[in-house]
Amino acid sequence: MQGGGAAAATASATQHRELLERYELVRVRGRGSFAQVWEARHRRTGHSVAVKILNLAGLLANGIPIRKVEREIAVMRLLKHPHIVRFHEAIAGGDGEHVYIVMELAPQGQLYDYVTQLGRLREDDARRIFQQIISGAEYCHHNMVVHRDLKLENILMDSEMNVKIVDFGFSKFFRHNKLLAGRKYVGPPVDVWSCGVILYILFCGRLPFDSADVSELHRIIKRAEFSIPPYVPDDARDLISSMLIVRPDKRLTITEVRTHRWLQHSIPRYLAMPPLDARTQITRASIDAETVDKVIGHGFDRRHLVESLKNGVENEATVTYNLILNNKFDAPTRYLWTIDVYQEAGQSNTTGAAEATGSSAAGEQPVAVAGEDGRNNGWALGGVEFHECPREAMRVIAAALREIGVVYVHDDDRGRYGKLLCARFAGAGVRRIIRSYLAATDAPSSSSSAAGGGSGRGEAGHGGGAPVDDAVLESLCAAVFFEIQLYKSEGEGDYLMDLKRLSGPQLQYLNICSELSSKLRSIN
Repeated sequence: MQGGGAAAATASATQHRELLERYELVRVRGRGSFAQVWEARHRRTGHSVAVKILNLAGLLANGIPIRKVEREIAVMRLLKHPHIVRFHEAIAGGDGEHVYIVMELAPQGQLYDYVTQLGRLREDDARRIFQQIISGAEYCHHNMVVHRDLKLENILMDSEMNVKIVDFGFSKFFRHNKLLAGRKYVGPPVDVWSCGVILYILFCGRLPFDSADVSELHRIIKRAEFSIPPYVPDDARDLISSMLIVRPDKRLTITEVRTHRWLQHSIPRYLAMPPLDARTQITRASIDAETVDKVIGHGFDRRHLVESLKNGVENEATVTYNLILNNKFDAPTRYLWTIDVYQEAGQSNTTGAAEATGSSAAGEQPVAVAGEDGRNNGWALGGVEFHECPREAMRVIAAALREIGVVYVHDDDRGRYGKLLCARFAGAGVRRIIRSYLAATDAPSSSSSAAGGGSGRGEAGHGGGAPVDDAVLESLCAAVFFEIQLYKSEGEGDYLMDLKRLSGPQLQYLNICSELSSKLRSIN
């Protein structure tokens, strides 16, 4: 314990009781306005971890919604990649004012400090680090996550000086964003731009855009006015220039960055492979018998542990298992094992061919699709090119929703490109649930429902204010509500589909997105 860390830990023993039952706080690693990051030690195994202690009261007092924390936890729980910091568990404080996010420890600190110390990196070092950053970012995009805050401060280094991407507080599940001049565009190009800035800094030791005058800086960024020093190799220069393009539809995609000739030099096998489907990673993960035996030695029940691992349940036993396993094998080795499991099962995780043809293997997560000029002009869920009129595109989407058991309870034709309010309900009696929902909310129904044959406006009932019975209420609480809307793309006659979760379990929403992706590909 350094400084007053021991006293602080003792003083907070009652405040952080739920955390301290499992972990011993060692020292503070970082502080923010509403969070502290501690190095801690898992009491059962002795393995080191990082713990992010979030002050919920402080967040709420400053207008930051709790759903931002929930989204960060959901993203971290989903993503399992060698160069994304590994999530272990989230613990709710008994005081209702704190949440503890337990994750992998990256003891060498920020990439920012590393670059600041060296000034700028040699080409081989810059390439090794950037290969790891791009692999992690592409994995995020493949699994429908946009980081939106990639920078040197949010890239940590482990004991072997390998990259660990952190801080998913600004991340989104495929949401349209605004950047400069209020123009809407699809999210993933934001990360590509950020990666271009990072690569420039790795080579040059400074930002590509810099001015003491804020308005002047704004103008420089909007026009992408920067110069690359002559000592930067030609291939690296080409890559940087292709990433720092103002128009998102002209910028390289993250997959095009990974396959760029400069990054292909001496690239490790696990980084050269296209990204894996995070949801399938969980279901295909093998159980290590030796690690199970070690966990049993800490007092856990074998059957309960194995069943929890098979079902992807997060509890103290599975956290202990993963801590032991993570310290037994390095992250690239574990990732390669998963790739080998895919290949042995005959399931391709290759997206390159899919992106070239606009189709991919069933069950794969959405990928970017090519426009008429052969470039990836946008982010279309399910690898579907919506070149037809908006109404026809919505007809295709509605057919896919019907196939996967999703209903749309409101069809807004007043929007320029159409909008659907969709839901998937738990349990049977979907029509009765929809009738109760519409009656209780006094919402107009669509002219044709996707609910197992559908119900028109007359069948649904409308405006009666009828009470919702307990069974219906329970199903509504477990339902996932989301919104689908088409947006005009940069290309002539092209449209992009945006999904926005309104309520309901995050992971169930991700499952729906994956199923919709596969169904759209099969229909198209």
